[in-house]
Amino acid sequence: MSAPLIKLDFQELAPRFQAHGFEAIGAVDYVAALPIYREHAAKYKDWILAKKHGEMAYLERGLDRRLDPTLVFPAVNSVITVALPYSPHPVEQNGLRYARYLNGADYHDVLKRKLESVMTELQNEKRLPQNFDYKICVDTSAVLERTWALLCGLGWIGKNTLLIHPQLGSYLFLAAIFTNAEFGLEPQILKDYCGECSRCIRACPTEALQSHDLDSKICISYLTLEKRGAWPTSYNTSGFLAGCDLCQDVCPYNSKALKTRPKEQLSPHLLLNVEALRNETQEEYKARVKGTALSRVKHEDFKRNLEASVKSL
Repeated sequence: MSAPLIKLDFQELAPRFQAHGFEAIGAVDYVAALPIYREHAAKYKDWILAKKHGEMAYLERGLDRRLDPTLVFPAVNSVITVALPYSPHPVEQNGLRYARYLNGADYHDVLKRKLESVMTELQNEKRLPQNFDYKICVDTSAVLERTWALLCGLGWIGKNTLLIHPQLGSYLFLAAIFTNAEFGLEPQILKDYCGECSRCIRACPTEALQSHDLDSKICISYLTLEKRGAWPTSYNTSGFLAGCDLCQDVCPYNSKALKTRPKEQLSPHLLLNVEALRNETQEEYKARVKGTALSRVKHEDFKRNLEASVKSL
């Protein structure tokens, strides 16, 4: 016998997410979303088959799960998507830069902890029935977060391939929650407001970015975060030690966030002194980046990034 269908009013749950700093939230029923989701999943498959993911083998390994979300959470009847803004202010000094999202604690831990708190509070408040079940997916799960955010009405996927919220811009951490409940919600697709603008494409120094398409193999973010080993000696990282924000820097939808959000203190793990970085031992590096999103970059690859960044100054 199949389990009884759970029907909930998402608007009764939404304030709890907002209370934890999720400034954009939405939900969609899984079956209603499937036609559009399958279109996006097919394009993702084509992107993988074209080898535009470079050496990120984990994306290829997770292909089946991204194509079929029931392999991630068999009981899925709906998807909740949330966006947590991060500081839009540059992380730079003396020409050296880090991607903005690296400032602060590891976002994987932050989002998961916040979402677990939300779900625990909703359960304690008796807003969720005992047979309610869910799975939190924060980046490391094989989930197309941008597509789910699009389907939940959080924004559109811009020419820079990032989700853009009309007020919050694109400096956003995204996460999804698969649930076994139904909310009675259809997809809410926002218009693509990129229009004729192509600033992000022109800003990409490696020409990795085309309209709504990215070749990761020559993207600065990929090369400084994911690529292992040497690059061509002529490679220019535009001063980025890890990650890249150039296609977001120029996006008009990030201008408002830059003006209205206060600057945050620079995290101590984001060292920006050339000589100190050059003299840093492997043990010192590991201690500095432990527990942060920067820890995914190996010491020898960070040294490579440093020398390429210094050369580009």
